[in-house]
Amino acid sequence: MTNRITLWLTCLALFSVGFPGCLQKGANVAPEPLEERGASPRSEFELIDRHALNAPKPVEQSLESLAAYLIAPAKNDRQKVRAIYRWITHNIGYDDKGYFAGKYRDLNSLSVLAQRRAVCDGYAGLIKTLGQHAGLEVVNISGYSKGYSYSVHQTDAINHAWNAVKIDGQWQLLDATWGAGYLDEKNKRFVHRFQAHYFLTPPEQFIYDHFPKDSKWQLLQPSISKADYDKRVYLRPAFFRVGLAIDSHPQGMIKARNKIVVTLRAPQEAAITAQLLQGRYELDKSHTAIQKKPGQYEISATFPRPGEYVLRLFTKRQDEPGAFHWALDYRIRASQGMQADVIPVSPDQAFFDTGLKVGSHPHRLIDAKKQVVVTILAPDEALMSAILYKDNKRLDKSLTFVQRKAGQYEILAVFPRPGEYLLRLFAKRKDDTTNVYKQALDYQVKVSRGMSGKIGFPKTFALFKKKGGYLYTPMQRHLEVGTMQTFKLAVPGAQQVAVVIGRKWSHLEKQGAYFVGNVAIDMGKVSVYAKFSDGNRYGGLLQYVAD
Repeated sequence: MTNRITLWLTCLALFSVGFPGCLQKGANVAPEPLEERGASPRSEFELIDRHALNAPKPVEQSLESLAAYLIAPAKNDRQKVRAIYRWITHNIGYDDKGYFAGKYRDLNSLSVLAQRRAVCDGYAGLIKTLGQHAGLEVVNISGYSKGYSYSVHQTDAINHAWNAVKIDGQWQLLDATWGAGYLDEKNKRFVHRFQAHYFLTPPEQFIYDHFPKDSKWQLLQPSISKADYDKRVYLRPAFFRVGLAIDSHPQGMIKARNKIVVTLRAPQEAAITAQLLQGRYELDKSHTAIQKKPGQYEISATFPRPGEYVLRLFTKRQDEPGAFHWALDYRIRASQGMQADVIPVSPDQAFFDTGLKVGSHPHRLIDAKKQVVVTILAPDEALMSAILYKDNKRLDKSLTFVQRKAGQYEILAVFPRPGEYLLRLFAKRKDDTTNVYKQALDYQVKVSRGMSGKIGFPKTFALFKKKGGYLYTPMQRHLEVGTMQTFKLAVPGAQQVAVVIGRKWSHLEKQGAYFVGNVAIDMGKVSVYAKFSDGNRYGGLLQYVAD
C-alpha cells in the first residue's frame, strides 16, 4: 500500500508542474472519437465491447462477479483482457476532484470499483485484479511517461503505472489510464474519451511514450536506454493510426540555424498539417510549408528569430471527416533568425495537388511600388484565381487579374495605397466539378506608393479561364467614354470574338493567334464575347466599365 501511495503522489507532483504522468492533458485539437482504432479489425472486438459496455449493475458490486460477467462470452484470453480493459476505460474516471483538491482516495481495487475514480496506479491495479479473477497472468509496471507539455527534464522520477498481460504465451502492453480519456485543465475536469491505441500496443510504438523502470518490460530486443527514450521524438496515437513513420529526424530535439526540413514516410491516404509554436503562441502559417511526395511528406519550417520552437504536426486520413489529430512534436532550438525578405514561400497542399510550381517570386515577401506580376508554372489541367487582402479584409476582386500563357499563370495585382497587403492564390483542377478553388499560396506585399485614380482590371468570366484566354489590351477596368480603345487578346479555339456595348457589336479581326480591333467607347458596360466551334452561342469572356 505504501508503494502505491508513493507512486500516486509522484504522479500528482509531476502533474502539478505541467507534466501529466498519470494522465494525458487535452491538446488544442479535437480528441479521438469514441470508436475502435486499435491495431486489430473492428469486428474482432465489436461483440465483446458491446457486452462489456452493457454490464448490469448487480454484477458490478464485486470484483469476482464483474470478472465472471465480462469474460463469459470471451473465446480466448485476448477477448478476456479486452472486455476488462473496455469496461474499466468506460466506467472508471480519473480522480480530477481529488487532484485539484489535494485529497487522495484509497487506491485498492475494491475502493476503485466502488468509487469509480482512480489515478494511474488504481487503473493498473484494477486491471491486474480483474485479470487474475479471469485467470489471466497480469503484472503492474511502473516507469516514466511522456504526455502533453512533455519535457525530457520532467522524466527524472517515476511518474506512471500500466500493465502487461500474457496472451498465448506472449507478454503484451496496455495502459487503461490513457485509454480512458484526458484531463481538460481549462474546465478542471476529466473527459472520458476512449483511446484504443493503448490496448495491446506494439512494444515498438509503446516505447515512444512509456519507459518501464525494469527494462525487461520494454519487450524489445535489444532494449533501449533511458537516455535514448528521452531523446526520441514525441509521437501521439494518431501518428501510428494513420500509418506514418519517422524518416529524417528520430530525435525530439533538433538544433537548427534558421530553417529546417523534416521528412516522414506516409501512405497515399495520409494528410498532414503543421503548426509552429514559440511558447504558447502560434506563429503565422507562412513559417511552415508541407509538400507531399511519393511515399512521404516534406515539412519545412523557418524561424524568425533565435530561440526554442515546437513544430507540431497533425494528421488524418484524406477521406476522414472532421478535424486533424495531433501526431507529433519536434522541439527546435534555432541559433539564428531568418530575415523576412528571404523566407521562402510556403505553399498549401492544393498548390502541389494541382501540379503548380513557383515561378517568378520564390520568397514570401514582395516589395512593390504600385503593382506586381507573379508567375506560377502550371500544367494544362490547373485553374487559378487570386484575392487581395489588407488588414484582414478582402479587397475588391478587380484589383487582381489572372490569366494563362505558355505553361504558366500570370497573377497581376494593383494597390490603391501604400502599406502591407496579402496576395492569396487559389487553385483547382479543370475536372473538379465542385467549382471550389482551394487556398494554394500566400504572398506578403509591401507597397511603397500605391496607384491613385480609378484602378483595377476587367472582370473575367469562367469561360476566359477555361479556354486559356490571354488579354493584351486594354488591361484597365475603366474605359473613358469617347475614346478609341485597341482590343487585343488570344482565345484558343474561338471562331469569332466581339466587343459589345449596349446593342452594338464590334467584331474583332482574327490575325494569326490573336483577335484585334479598335472600338469606340460609349457609356455603359463593355463586354467581350466569343463563339467557339462546339456551339452556336456566344459566351462571355471579359467585362469593362465605361465612364
